Amino acid sequence: MPDAAPRTPLLLLVALCGACVDNTFVERPFDDIAVVTGDFDHIESSLDRMVIPYQRYEGFICCAAYDPDIDPDGIQLKVEGLFAEVDGNPELFGYDALFLNSGTRGLGDYVYNGIEDDDGIVADPERVDVIRRYVEERNRVLVVSDWAYDIVEAIWPDAIDFYGEDTALDAAQVGSPGRVQADVFTEGLRQDLETEAVSLHFNYGNWAVMEDVGPDVEVLMRGDVELRLSDEQGTGSLEDVPLLVKFSAGGGTVMVSGFHWSAQTAAMADTVLTSQIERLQPNTAEDTPTDTAEAGDAG
Repeated sequence: MPDAAPRTPLLLLVALCGACVDNTFVERPFDDIAVVTGDFDHIESSLDRMVIPYQRYEGFICCAAYDPDIDPDGIQLKVEGLFAEVDGNPELFGYDALFLNSGTRGLGDYVYNGIEDDDGIVADPERVDVIRRYVEERNRVLVVSDWAYDIVEAIWPDAIDFYGEDTALDAAQVGSPGRVQADVFTEGLRQDLETEAVSLHFNYGNWAVMEDVGPDVEVLMRGDVELRLSDEQGTGSLEDVPLLVKFSAGGGTVMVSGFHWSAQTAAMADTVLTSQIERLQPNTAEDTPTDTAEAGDAG
């Protein structure tokens, strides 16, 4: 009787198959988020509600219009520190996502309540390039609201056609305050919001108006808006303009809103953010590790 065939290969195959797992790629949640404070928006209120930790950087031009009790001097980290080198790279590169609130200093022409220049970031080619590389080469996420739009115009001028002269800082800041009925343009966002239209609240005048977008930019919301033409011409209107857009830049993502996130309903703001930023995942208080940055303010 011949010797039995060796079984080692079969046993090895069975062992290997037993160790097989589903290799479907699932993106991990953000580990680190940087939020720069601004005078007019408070996008971190959504992160607070969803118990998503973040690191706060003070970036007020003047002060928080939404909360006069906030002391800018009480926030240790400053927006300028994001461009300081840490281990050979800008500090910004250590974060998965950067949120720039409307009213972040350094991203405009002049201080809105004074005559001093306010272009310390947007007019500095090295700092502008840091943000470009952060998104395009580091594959990171940049979320910008309203007055912070000038940094997007400076880095990706063909992505969005903002109102007014392209090379003039603050030129798009002509929107009138009030309610705007916005059509939701993407099917996925409609499903998440469970509606085809939302009412957006523009709680301040002179918000940044977008007129059109480039071919590779996804318009998430559109609507008809009122705007201030000039002191002589008074007001006017534009129909069906972008109000919330998103586009890919290199390996990263940029999302720009004309509205302030903190002025919208909590349900809408939180849903849109988590719908459009895949790795922005809500936690419960129990889910948040005690040794990570504290939700609300890690600064």
